[in-house]
Amino acid sequence: KAKTPQDMDAAMKKVGKTQQDLNKAINAMAYADAKKQVEIMKTTLTDAENFWVVNKKADAQQFSKDVIAKLDALDKTLAEKEQAKATAAYKEATAACNSCHKVYRGVDANSQFIIKPGSI
Repeated sequence: KAKTPQDMDAAMKKVGKTQQDLNKAINAMAYADAKKQVEIMKTTLTDAENFWVVNKKADAQQFSKDVIAKLDALDKTLAEKEQAKATAAYKEATAACNSCHKVYRGVDANSQFIIKPGSI
């Protein structure tokens, strides 16, 4: 479980890569692969949520729960094997991710995502 900013950074980088793989799988209509990517994201986000618990950030904990709920909905949609519905559900999940990013994620001088200075 994530406890340090470094743990959180590693988790978010994993989520970012997995999110890209998920999008590719949906576009390729590889629904079984997409479901695997959703599970990786949910597990990683659940572990990352601990960082927000440690840092007493209730809003960020709620952002995590919201994203996981959207991923659950996406997972159910993937079972229908309808690309348009899966794409829409994917966009809802990524929009939920962006809610947290607006508050807690920034970029450094190298355009790499970081936790916004002063946010924790």
